[in-house]
Amino acid sequence: MKILLADDAKNIILVLKMSLEKAGYEVLVARDGLSALDLAQNEDLDLILLDILMPKMNGFLVLEALKDDPETAEIPVVFISAKSEEKDLKRAKTLGANDFLIKPIKQEVLLTVVEKNLKEIR
Repeated sequence: MKILLADDAKNIILVLKMSLEKAGYEVLVARDGLSALDLAQNEDLDLILLDILMPKMNGFLVLEALKDDPETAEIPVVFISAKSEEKDLKRAKTLGANDFLIKPIKQEVLLTVVEKNLKEIR
């Protein structure tokens, strides 16, 4: 299973990528919104983990673009963000996010949410 991890924080990328790879997933990394969108459109992804606050294009805009494209509209998207205000959670849901994890993320919570969202597409 191939997962795109889109986040601009190096320490977050390192920890999450290691956890996911240890669990047997292939992980691609994007450090900004435009790169995330490009990878999503050019790779066969099973899941996207998407931060909200990123350079070049925020996560909400990336999600809108993904849902507008028939090629990427069905890829499950899980937001991973420190932004946890009710308006952010509602906007994520309205735009079509499958889940929302609030940083810092415990490894067991991450893997449970990833597995849950991957089971839904199998």
